[in-house]
Amino acid sequence: MEDDREWMYEGRIVNGMFANEWGDKVDEFVAFALRHPECVNGGIAIRCPCTLVKCQNKKFLNVEIVKVHLYRNGFVPDYYVWIYHGEKQVHQRCSSSVRVSVSETDQMVSENMNHTTYHRMVCDAAGPEFNQDEEPNAEARNFYDMIRAGDKPVYEGNSKHTQLPAAVRMLEIKCRHRC
Repeated sequence: MEDDREWMYEGRIVNGMFANEWGDKVDEFVAFALRHPECVNGGIAIRCPCTLVKCQNKKFLNVEIVKVHLYRNGFVPDYYVWIYHGEKQVHQRCSSSVRVSVSETDQMVSENMNHTTYHRMVCDAAGPEFNQDEEPNAEARNFYDMIRAGDKPVYEGNSKHTQLPAAVRMLEIKCRHRC
């Protein structure tokens, strides 16, 4: 996919002028974003992926202003997967041979298992070649125990909400409202 998106960082200015092909690709990018209503604000505003500090996929702007920003400033670095404009990010899962020994039970994590966001984060941090055949040290065991505890439901009978996301959400609310 990255080969398809190299145009974002190359060929914007040719011989001191904006390249027509680059402008056409920007129009395609904007059309792509507009086809995803979950990423459009007010029907005409999308997140601006330009390099300005106030933008960088944080600020919603009118489509025409986004185009001007892109012409002036270019795209934010390494934005090959347009996750803020409706493209689904492909998560690389840990290899099927990932083996994690956790306290009493030895669990095998496989490709077809339903991974939470936190499991994917650990797999991404450890890398696809992560393979641990020996018993983890005390600190690692505590970490694995916390990850497992975060997968427990908030209350019995509720399989939709688990403890870790609920705790994170509560901390976010506390920080936002300075409690």
